[in-house]
Amino acid sequence: FNNSGASLSFKHNFPKQGEEFTADVNYNRSKNRNQNVISTDYFSLPGYTFINNFKQQQNGNGSNENIVVQADYTKPINDKSKVELGARIAVRKSETINDFFSFATGSPVYDPLLSINYNNTDNVYAAYSTFSNKIKNFGYQLGLRVESSNYQGNLPDKNQVFNIKFPVSLFPSVFLNQKLDETQDLQLNYSRRINRPNFFQLFPFTDYSDSLNISRGNPNLSPEFTNSLELSYQKTFKNRDNFIASVYYKNTNDLITRYQVKEANASNGKDVLVNTYINATASYVTGLELVSKNKITKWWDLTSNAN
Repeated sequence: FNNSGASLSFKHNFPKQGEEFTADVNYNRSKNRNQNVISTDYFSLPGYTFINNFKQQQNGNGSNENIVVQADYTKPINDKSKVELGARIAVRKSETINDFFSFATGSPVYDPLLSINYNNTDNVYAAYSTFSNKIKNFGYQLGLRVESSNYQGNLPDKNQVFNIKFPVSLFPSVFLNQKLDETQDLQLNYSRRINRPNFFQLFPFTDYSDSLNISRGNPNLSPEFTNSLELSYQKTFKNRDNFIASVYYKNTNDLITRYQVKEANASNGKDVLVNTYINATASYVTGLELVSKNKITKWWDLTSNAN
């Protein structure tokens, strides 16, 4: 495994106005190479009578290249309010080659049906803006993030291309805080978030290394979107103990979830179960969480949690 990278950062302050501008560029590149030889013995029950042995070899190598460009700007309006702006571009390229060999004849024989050559490009473009202000004992922050992304995967040996393009999506956020007195706060938060499938969930390679747990990614997965709403109450006591109670609700659309399909094994034609991923329609989570932190002695704190 080889890894290399570079980064560049720029920061500028405007002393009189209190403004601040920062820009960052990060680049990273890595290469990897691996070899696995797996031998599996099969027995019948009862009696553990030996049936046969299956041996396989996987030779893999690949590369990853990432570049992230980000700029942020902060401008105070007065001592109680400020505006923040930012933009971010992330580009990720990867290439993976897995050559599969079986030992049906005693010597390793290349199996083109189980081998894979896969490369992909993942681009994310985003910009955000937030405004925060405080009026007496009431504070709030309003935010909006605009984001677009596209993903392309290519199987050159199989002449297959996967394209996923996501139009511009909006991700609003609202954070409200009401200070009831010197020891009590009430908060109400709302946000919309995105969770993209990771490389292994998208990777269309079928892993036969464990015959009882065959797995494969799904390059047609879509990101999942979550709307979160939370109301919380916090109380701080004179001895610095504190108590937090929160009621929350989360709704997720296009939930990424595990899924099993039955299909014929490419090597012997027998039916097997393959673990993969699909987008479910939706899910929701709702609940109550209670957290208490108490100082037992000068050297001992106790934190209790119920959810």
